[in-house]
Amino acid sequence: MLGEHRWSAEDRMAALRLCPPFSDWSETRLADLAAIARAEHYRRGSEIYARDPECREVFVIAAGEIEISRASATGRKYVLSISGPRNALALVRLLDRPPIHFTYRAHGDATLLHLPVARLIAILDADPSLWRSIALLMCARQGESLRLLNDQQLGSLEQRMAAVILDLARIHGIEGAGGIEVGLRLPQEQLGAMLGITRQSVNKLLRGFEDAGLVATDYNRLTIRDHSALDRIAAPRD
Repeated sequence: MLGEHRWSAEDRMAALRLCPPFSDWSETRLADLAAIARAEHYRRGSEIYARDPECREVFVIAAGEIEISRASATGRKYVLSISGPRNALALVRLLDRPPIHFTYRAHGDATLLHLPVARLIAILDADPSLWRSIALLMCARQGESLRLLNDQQLGSLEQRMAAVILDLARIHGIEGAGGIEVGLRLPQEQLGAMLGITRQSVNKLLRGFEDAGLVATDYNRLTIRDHSALDRIAAPRD
């Protein structure tokens, strides 16, 4: 972590306004939210809650990407997702119980707005209708978690790889002449951690996709050449 950034209240409001749970809040409520927000910058690889894993804060990604992972009992790392700007993370810390210990790590240099849970709850409780946007987002994430669990348990490796690539492109995709580039550095080890497989297996799957003209890979970069074909592979089987 590089320490607190001296963002103005207007800067904080502008970033919060782009974040789905808060995008429909009134200017007055957004100002209340900006007043409790603390902007901090993290270098690539920095862990967000390294000093206090039970810190009760929600955070919004103002810039950069954050990797969310957990480790198994044997210490094996599983990457659950890589989230980009305008996302609110660690919402589970709003619950009145010890937080689930996910690891949040800066995938590249990142700037976050930290929102202390107690003060955020006070704003929400002052206008209970604001809880609706939080509840809808958490329900959507629950549905996404169930879909991912289903894919992991029942999907083939090809189906799971296609689904992961499409999810990353949906969040980080950049349209270009050669296709949709996944706009972040993506080592094969990280893809393996997202799928629970080895780097060698990832390499084999990507070679197959590349030979079929579905993707192109180059120095930890990945470009989708045939989005429709990947959609068909990723589609759930009946």
